[in-house]
Amino acid sequence: MALDNTLIRAYQNGEVSVGAYGATPALPTDPTTPLNAGLYTGTGLLTSDGITESVSQDYQDIFAWQGNALVASLPGDYTQTFAFAAMQQSLVNLGLQFPGSTITQTAYGASVAQKAPVRDTRTWVIHGIDGIRLQRIVIPSGQISERGDVVWSSQDVTVYEWTVKLFPDSNGVFAYRYYVDAAMAI
Repeated sequence: MALDNTLIRAYQNGEVSVGAYGATPALPTDPTTPLNAGLYTGTGLLTSDGITESVSQDYQDIFAWQGNALVASLPGDYTQTFAFAAMQQSLVNLGLQFPGSTITQTAYGASVAQKAPVRDTRTWVIHGIDGIRLQRIVIPSGQISERGDVVWSSQDVTVYEWTVKLFPDSNGVFAYRYYVDAAMAI
């Protein structure tokens, strides 16, 4: 492959959207069809750290008795996550921060009767934008598995840091990826 700096991508804009609690919305199957606003809601502005995708997989090395030679490395446990920090306070983000709690919209804003978190598996859609290029990652089943400290400070804004752990769908797929990129098009 030739060295070509026009193939470098920097997804510096986009959004993280989440499916409604308890819903199983139809998954987007292309990179550009607008999300159904009744089924998906954006988490709003993210910190400048953006989104971090992490993959972890264990391997079990197999050695032969003859010569103690490595003969295979078998794939084991696989985990995939996306981490980000939401800067906006909204009813959706409160629901993500306090799953299982009672969140009530009121005349003055909202109230939360906070309980211990419950399992809250949802559909997620992540958009990355680089100029006219777009990447859409559709996560059929993901759950916030880590919540960072919520810091109140005179030096910075208050954010909700989350790590979303992915689970495979019935086809064994953790995420569907779609790209709008002329460099890869037919």
